[in-house]
Amino acid sequence: MQASKLGLLQISLAFPLLTYCLLWLFSFSRLMHMWRTMCECHQVQNHIAQQVNHLTDHSSMEPTTEYHRQATAQLETEVIAWYNNFCNLLKSQQDYIRALHGWAQLTNDLVDDQQQNDHSFGIQTLCEEWQLALDRLPDKVASEAIKSLVSVIHSIVLQQGEESNLQKKSDRLERRFQKVLNSMNEMEKKLERNPTGDSISSLSPKHPLSVKRAKAEAFKKKVEEEKSKHLDAVQASRVITLNNLQTSLLNVFQALTEFSSACAQVFEAVHCCAISTACHDGVLQSRS
Repeated sequence: MQASKLGLLQISLAFPLLTYCLLWLFSFSRLMHMWRTMCECHQVQNHIAQQVNHLTDHSSMEPTTEYHRQATAQLETEVIAWYNNFCNLLKSQQDYIRALHGWAQLTNDLVDDQQQNDHSFGIQTLCEEWQLALDRLPDKVASEAIKSLVSVIHSIVLQQGEESNLQKKSDRLERRFQKVLNSMNEMEKKLERNPTGDSISSLSPKHPLSVKRAKAEAFKKKVEEEKSKHLDAVQASRVITLNNLQTSLLNVFQALTEFSSACAQVFEAVHCCAISTACHDGVLQSRS
């Protein structure tokens, strides 16, 4: 009874490996096509990123709008998700190959039949070649480039937030300054309507109107300072956005172009190895 159960276990372990060999032939072909297409897309993106380097106009002082701030925040969210998904893709591939390799080793240990043993050994060899090919991928360069882009976008988000805060502060001071001016104007009109009162041109420093004027002058200087700070922040936002994105986008798409090209080459090489394994194990002949 135990021998019968062991035989069923051997078959259940060995036969799926043969099926996987056929599925890999189909999957590798699709993966080659996918990564070649990705490489072509990244080449176009890389070309566009190079054109951004020609954008050098910092003269415009248009402030960052709320729409732009929301768009930048959304971009940061999407690029973070992109980075996480890229890292998960790499980890999933490694975990998948390790699991298949362990399965092939287990099958090789359980199967007594020499032909089935050869099948599982061939799958082990294919997994090892696949693993070595994945280890040679420039994934660290690509992931670090995307991570760097996340940091750059975050710095832009912070700068735009600082610009927004300075604008709000400037607007508040402007409104307060306007109230001081209105109050001073009302006081001046009252004095002008009173012919027996003090002359506006000869008021003492302690006169309420003189105090109002001094307060308005101080407010005016403060408003001008805050406006200047806000304009500096607007300029800083433009410079940081343009300069950092010029460098980071180019690095990202160059790294992804190299990575996708390497992936296409990897799956092409493993595809050839899978065909060789299938032919050696007689899988293709048995299916025909």
